[in-house]
Parts: sequence; structure tokens; C-alpha cells
Amino acid sequence: MLYMGRFVCYAFVLLLVAFCPASLLAQDGDASVAVNPYLDGGIGLYGNLGKSNPNYNADAGIDVKYQRLFGEVEAGFDTANASGTDNGCNIRTHGLAFYRVKGHWNIGGGMHYAEFKSNSYTKHDFWPTFAALYDGKWLRLNSQYLFPGSNSDYHETGPLFDLRLRLTHGFYYRDRFALLHYTDNLQSPPEGHWGREAMFQVLYVFKEKQQ
Repeated sequence: MLYMGRFVCYAFVLLLVAFCPASLLAQDGDASVAVNPYLDGGIGLYGNLGKSNPNYNADAGIDVKYQRLFGEVEAGFDTANASGTDNGCNIRTHGLAFYRVKGHWNIGGGMHYAEFKSNSYTKHDFWPTFAALYDGKWLRLNSQYLFPGSNSDYHETGPLFDLRLRLTHGFYYRDRFALLHYTDNLQSPPEGHWGREAMFQVLYVFKEKQQ
């Protein structure tokens, strides 16, 4: 329950960070502020991360754009179980902030938080991240590097790619792929491993302007 409370707190703080500036700017009548909530869902696969396949997932988030600034806040879950459990799920949240440097290119970073919950145990992790975002008319690619996580048993780290391809007004195909290196400190001696995570989803953006 303690870690679940942390998850809720992280998600709430990130939503406040995204909503409050956008609300204040909108009240000032600045038409350049764009606030776009979104929902997605699909299936996912894990490789060498000790989790079951396939799994089902869903997310809810919000994008906020103002002039050269862009922010994304998201929370979601998937149904993958860890090895040795049959009643667990993964919950996660992240918050990212970007500055548009030139054309469609943006530079920024933020944080990711993830938690596995089951009747047997709870495990959580927190990663700071650096990110580069390409935001085009039909394609959006968010390339991130997750620095070593807070879980001292594994310290997962590596690149994460989040791709959106526009299908039609409001609808996108979303593909997320992560390649994570970790050291299993529970082994004797500790050994390094590579794990993979992939999600394939359909995403809908509310209030999207016609393009």
C-alpha cells in the first residue's frame, strides 16, 4: 500500500504540473495553448524480464503544448505476471517536458515510475530519463534513455522508443519498444542480462485539430 500511495502521488503531482499552467494560460485567452487528453490500449510482450506473455495494456494521458514548450503525462497498466505469480499486474506513470529547438525537433527529459503488484510481493522502480522528440504531421517519435533505476537489485537501464503513426483524425498506431540492460544482484555472482519490452496499441487523441 505504501508503494501504491507513492504511485498515486507521482501521478497526481504530474497531472498538476501539466494541468495548472495550461489552465492558467487558457484563462488568459491564449489560443496557442493545446491540451489533448488521450487513451490507448493493446497487447504487449516481454523478453528475458521474468514476465508472462502476451499481456493486455491500457494508458491514459495528456499532452500540453504552448509555443516551444511541450509536456506529456501518462499513467497505465498491463496484465503481465512475474515468474512465480498468477495474480499480479504492472502499473506505471511518467512525466516528460520538452523544448522545441528547431523545426520538428524537441529536447527534454523527465521521469518514469513502475510498480509490480501481486499477493506475494510488490516491486517498484524509478528512472530519470533524457529524451529527444521528433513531432511531425503524421509521425511522432519519442526516443529516450532511461538512466539506472532505483531498484538496487537490478538497476535496469537502456533506450526506450515510443512511436505514433497517424491513421486518421484522432486515431494513431502506437508502438513502444525498450531494450534494457540489468545486473541481477540476487545471483551469486551477479550477472548482467538484456531484456526487451514491446507494446502494440491503438491510441485516440481527444480535441485534436483537423490537419
